[in-house]
Amino acid sequence: MPPIHKNYKSINHRDVQYRWIIRSPKSGNELTIEASAPVRGQILVAQLPRVVSQNMVMDAIDFGNANGWKPNEPGPTLRCKRTSKGFVFEDP
Repeated sequence: MPPIHKNYKSINHRDVQYRWIIRSPKSGNELTIEASAPVRGQILVAQLPRVVSQNMVMDAIDFGNANGWKPNEPGPTLRCKRTSKGFVFEDP
């Protein structure tokens, strides 16, 4: 069983269990999502606007899954941001 992360919330989306947390660094809200089951799986980080809904969490998961995010395998962090048109990859 993976280690418990304090303050993470759980969500079951399309029959997969994820855990997520929103932090507020200086640059704005930052959503971090990882799969609950694997240890050290690939992480999805999304920049969000000030007002956040749970639908944005599910939209971020769908965006990541459609664009190569593999939460069950190790890999580099996938970074994206929410715009008025939806989620897009962050510029490197």
